[in-house]
Amino acid sequence: MTASHGDDLHAVGGSARHIPVLLGEVLEALAPAQGDIIIDGTFGAGGYTRAILATGASVVAIDRDPDAIAAGRDMEVQSGGRLRLVQAPFSTLDEHVE
Repeated sequence: MTASHGDDLHAVGGSARHIPVLLGEVLEALAPAQGDIIIDGTFGAGGYTRAILATGASVVAIDRDPDAIAAGRDMEVQSGGRLRLVQAPFSTLDEHVE
C-alpha cells in the first residue's frame, strides 16, 4: 500500500517506515499554527509530530515505548525547543501537560 501526502510531508522511522495515512485530515482538523501547543498522545514513529512541527506549532508527544521516544530524540533536538518527548502511558497525559 502506498500513501502520498505531498513532497514536504514524509514518514519517519527506520527500515519499517510508518506512513500516517490520515495526515492531511488531522492537519486540517487541528489547523496548527505558530505559537500553538499540540499534544500527540501516540508519538510512535513521529509522522504526525513532524508535520505539526513544520507548521511552526510546538508539540508535547507521549508514548509508552522507550524505543519510540529514543528514536525521536534527534527530532526533539532539531525542533529548537518546540518538541517535548515524554515516555509514559497515555493514561498519565494529565501529569505531563499544564
